Amino acid sequence: MDGQDTRGASNPVKPRPKFFYRLFHFFGGGIYAPDSSTFDPIETLLNAEDPEERDRLTEQWRDHRLAELSFVGVVSALLAGVLTSTGSWPNISSGSQDAWYVRTSWYCGIILSLFSLLAAADQTVRLHRMSSHRNALNNIRNLLAMPDGKRRRSKSSHRLKPKTSQVYAWQLPVIFLTTATVAMIVGMFLHVWNAPSGLNWADDNVKVAVVFSVVAVLSIGIFFAGQATMYVPDDEVE
Repeated sequence: MDGQDTRGASNPVKPRPKFFYRLFHFFGGGIYAPDSSTFDPIETLLNAEDPEERDRLTEQWRDHRLAELSFVGVVSALLAGVLTSTGSWPNISSGSQDAWYVRTSWYCGIILSLFSLLAAADQTVRLHRMSSHRNALNNIRNLLAMPDGKRRRSKSSHRLKPKTSQVYAWQLPVIFLTTATVAMIVGMFLHVWNAPSGLNWADDNVKVAVVFSVVAVLSIGIFFAGQATMYVPDDEVE
C-alpha cells in the first residue's frame, strides 16, 4: 500500500557501506570520477520512449548543466583572483620572496583555476550555440550518445549508454576547480610552515603555523565527514 515501507523478507535491507568507504567515495563520486548522479540523467534521457518526455529530460539536463557551469565559472574566477594575489605574499618571517615550492603550488593552482574557467566557458558557449539550432535537443542527445554504428547497450537492460568521453568531458570544469583548490590549500600549508626556523614554541611563527594547521585539519575533517553523510550507494539511487 502507498505510504508503507515495503522492505522486508522479499526486499531485505542492505547494510549501509562503512563510513570510510562513504568518505573516500568523494574522490570517485561526482568530483573527479562521475557517479550515478552524473551518469544516470544522461542514460535516462537517451532511453526515454516518449519523444516529448525525451525532449523534456534533455531540456532539463541542459538547463541544469548551464546553471552548474555558471556557478563553476564564477567560483573559478574568484579562486584565480585569490591565487594571483599570492604572488605578493612575502615570507612570514623574513618578508622576502617565499620558497620555490610554495610559489610552485600556487602557480599550479592558478593555471588549474584558469582552465576550469576556460572549460566552463567553452561548454557554456557550445550548449548555447547548439540550443539555437532547429534540432537542438536531438543534436544534444547525439553528442552525448555513441554514433549510430558504435552505440553501446547495457548487457543486462539493453539500454543505450552515454559516450564515456562525454561523461568525463562535462566533468572537467569541476575537476580543474577542485584540483586548483587543493593546490592552494597545499601552498598555504607550505607557506606557514616555511617560516619557522624550528619547533620552538617561543617562536611566534611556530604558533601561527600550529594554529593554522589545527584549524585547517579540523575544517578538512568536517568537510569530508559532510561528504560521507551525503553519499548514497549507486544501487539505492532510483
